Amino acid sequence: MLTPRRRRAQPQPGGAAVSEYIGIDLHKAKSFVTRVDQRGRVLEQVELRHATGEMQRYLEKVPGDTRIVVEATGNWMWLYELIEARHPDLILAHPLKTKAIASARIKTDKIDATTLAHLLRADLVPAAYLPPRAVRDTREILRFRASLVRLRTQVKNKIAAILSKNGIVTPTKTAF
Repeated sequence: MLTPRRRRAQPQPGGAAVSEYIGIDLHKAKSFVTRVDQRGRVLEQVELRHATGEMQRYLEKVPGDTRIVVEATGNWMWLYELIEARHPDLILAHPLKTKAIASARIKTDKIDATTLAHLLRADLVPAAYLPPRAVRDTREILRFRASLVRLRTQVKNKIAAILSKNGIVTPTKTAF
């Protein structure tokens, strides 16, 4: 009679065994969290609201040897920064590559979070590139500056159009 072999916990980058895996399907106001064990059994599925601090309270209770994956959506940064201090091996999943691996006909928050947790357990999460904090901050400042430059151009063009519409000619090529 053959007995099934037990899977060992996958080691973390630091060498310690992993006890659980968490997949987080992140949205603007809430997130859906699925926690699975080493064998892939779903231990917990919970919806957490961000405004009430539920996510932070939940994450404070997560053991340090738990691996966590979050899909890199438009609002991932605050959650990443909340988690990374306690769980430095947190993975930010590349959204397009994750969809290619785990495409499903039926998509719900619960299924997405569960899929992320199982992909993490199987070490199949395609990680997104995450630049260092200083680079992220610089990029954010540059993006904001670029948006201000575009806004300035829009305002100038609007003023020029209003002047032209009212027959006002400026003595120079531009009004500015």
